[in-house]
Amino acid sequence: MRDVIHKLHHGDPVKGWEGDPALAVYWNEHASVWELWRLEHDGEYRMTCRSKPGVPFDDRLIDALIANDRRRRTKSLHDEVTERNARRAEADKAARDEWVAEEVAPRLRLAFRNEGA
Repeated sequence: MRDVIHKLHHGDPVKGWEGDPALAVYWNEHASVWELWRLEHDGEYRMTCRSKPGVPFDDRLIDALIANDRRRRTKSLHDEVTERNARRAEADKAARDEWVAEEVAPRLRLAFRNEGA
């Protein structure tokens, strides 16, 4: 854990993490979890993430921080959310169309044939 904390504060050049001395790792004995807190510009500590119960942080924590670092984003958060919502709406529409084509349409054809006979 000491190695992970050192990388959090001083960086990990292999991963491209510059380090952040405002991050602090705490053990929450009540919940049996490790917590990562950050001292923000307003002087308040805010929780960044929490481990699973009994599982210490490892280098995946740095990977997650890099993945969610807003300074590394090539597009705005609004654009990312809008695109994700559009993809989800497209997937929902495709699933609905598939359901109609496979479930509803054959039943309607059969009902129309039986109605006409």
